[in-house]
Amino acid sequence: MKSRAIAITAIASTAVIGLGACSSSTTTSNLPAPSNSSAPTADLNTMNANGVTYKYPKSWSERTDISTQAQQGNRVWQQAVGPDSVSLSILSQYDLNVEVTPENASQLQSEVETTLSNLAQQAGGSTTSPVKAEQTAGLPGFTATLKVKNPSGTEVESTVWLFFKGKTEFFLNCQYVTAQQAELLAGCNTIRTTFAITG
Repeated sequence: MKSRAIAITAIASTAVIGLGACSSSTTTSNLPAPSNSSAPTADLNTMNANGVTYKYPKSWSERTDISTQAQQGNRVWQQAVGPDSVSLSILSQYDLNVEVTPENASQLQSEVETTLSNLAQQAGGSTTSPVKAEQTAGLPGFTATLKVKNPSGTEVESTVWLFFKGKTEFFLNCQYVTAQQAELLAGCNTIRTTFAITG
């Protein structure tokens, strides 16, 4: 397999008022939270749009004012939720040229490392943790942490997860300033553990 044919995705997306729009809807859910979720059920909203669903903290809101500092690949859609316009979670979908399976996903690690490093540099930063294999919602994928600057120049950290379903790649960018790291990582863990493909 030629791993360079895989389209790896964006990092360092952040909110800029008036740019971009998420085509998504939010409803309150009374479904039980997963056992490893950090938030009680009453404190969760449900995102159900673009053929996926997941839960996120009720204290967060949908962010429609986002732009991208660095990106590769052809994004199909993007959704963002978070407590404010700097610290937020951005989930995107990308179409791939080849099918990724649990059996061949490990062949992508070198390309993922190179691509994330290049994208971090484009965003005025660098990777701060090695790329490692990590599943999300039972799907094969990777995770890494980067330190970058958002379009307004604020230094933020991004813990990112890339995960694959056939020729579809999902990219979760959990972006935060240091003071909100614990809140954002807990919220993104809820997103990852409740994520499901519906369409």
